[in-house]
Amino acid sequence: MLQDVTLLINNPEIIKGLMDGSLVRYGSVIRHAAGHPNAGQIFKHLAEAPNLTNSLLSIASNPVMGSVDAGVNAIGHTVTINKLMGLDTKVSAMQQTLSQVMGLSQMAAGASVLTLGVSVAGFAYMGYKLRQIQTSMNNLQQTMETGFSKVETRLNTLDSKMSQGFNVVIEGLNQVNSRLDVVSGQLAYLYLLVQDSREKQENLGKAISNIHKAMLIKEITTLQAELEVLRLFPNESPLSAIKTAKNTRLFLSSQAMQSTPELEAELLLNSDVSIQGWAVATVTEAHLLLQMGQHQEAKGMLREEVEKFKTVAHNWSNSLIKEGNSSLSTAYRFSASPFAEYITPERVTRIKDISPSDLSLNQDQVRRKKNEASVEFEMSYAQERYPKSWIQKQIAIAEYLDGLSELLARLESLEAFADLCESRNLKSSKEILPDENTPSGLYLLPAN
Repeated sequence: MLQDVTLLINNPEIIKGLMDGSLVRYGSVIRHAAGHPNAGQIFKHLAEAPNLTNSLLSIASNPVMGSVDAGVNAIGHTVTINKLMGLDTKVSAMQQTLSQVMGLSQMAAGASVLTLGVSVAGFAYMGYKLRQIQTSMNNLQQTMETGFSKVETRLNTLDSKMSQGFNVVIEGLNQVNSRLDVVSGQLAYLYLLVQDSREKQENLGKAISNIHKAMLIKEITTLQAELEVLRLFPNESPLSAIKTAKNTRLFLSSQAMQSTPELEAELLLNSDVSIQGWAVATVTEAHLLLQMGQHQEAKGMLREEVEKFKTVAHNWSNSLIKEGNSSLSTAYRFSASPFAEYITPERVTRIKDISPSDLSLNQDQVRRKKNEASVEFEMSYAQERYPKSWIQKQIAIAEYLDGLSELLARLESLEAFADLCESRNLKSSKEILPDENTPSGLYLLPAN
């Protein structure tokens, strides 16, 4: 390991910069903030020690992706990370402040398939998160099936009551005119035809959906198996794993890019699995190439995937942020009072980063967007037009878009890390990363 790698908590300059806003975390790098002469340039790279990655496996999953009780919140997750990074030895107020300025106090579940740093030890964590995705899909399917069974029971009860009422009506109609019998027969035929068609369509739709999920799971589990082999036999040739990661990347990226952005549960589930698996496969392939010193190949692949991922993120952002009211068709609507206790400012910033219509706004325009959204929620009709169900749906949208934004930031950060490896002419990325004997924590790597 290179000697100029330092522990984050031992660098007061970085901590001060993150707190006063002169530095910001973006993905796995620390950048100079806007207003600085070197605004946007990378100041330091972040890398986690292998022990930190392994410790992350014991953290309870986010309620959105796992079976954790819904009462568990991001604060508990943040405290755990603070302890892993050694922050629990500092003042409590500093813990909370540092977590906030690093954007750790609220981060979408989807983004957690990649760790904060770029350590190859993340293979174990990636495999763990892939298993979580698969388990979550199974749990969600069981939950939905249980819910549908209850709904079906209630519908059958309702149908029985309606049938009784219809029987009374039919008896009355039969007494009016015998010609209605012919009409009744025709209506019965049409009714049966529609029901038959509807049932076949639903069955076909379920079959296609199950096949699609099976294909996604197959690709993910194949990559997962390769990650397990790499973890158990770290000295073996990674060529087979690279081939598997490439195949998985190409398949899942194709699936993700073909998905139509739409706020529909089944579509969101399949798209989310495709996107997360795509990100993991991309990171895995890049790390393996960098391990072998194939900097140009890693950079070329990442450059292509980052652009495609950015397109997908922008498309989903455009679709989900769009609202009937133009005052709310902006990522800055999440800054308004109805979301104050649910959505943190750093989450709003991450969502803004993938919203094409918000990226080009200047400070005055941003202020105007925020004011328009606030005024809309203060109108007399707001409570009726934007009920609790609408608010909950918006929180779900924010969670999903936050995940896309953070994943994009991680991929772009890895692209910068590949540049770093090439600039130092490293034979392997292992030369610059913390090794197995490094104490647990987040480490800083120089930008050049």
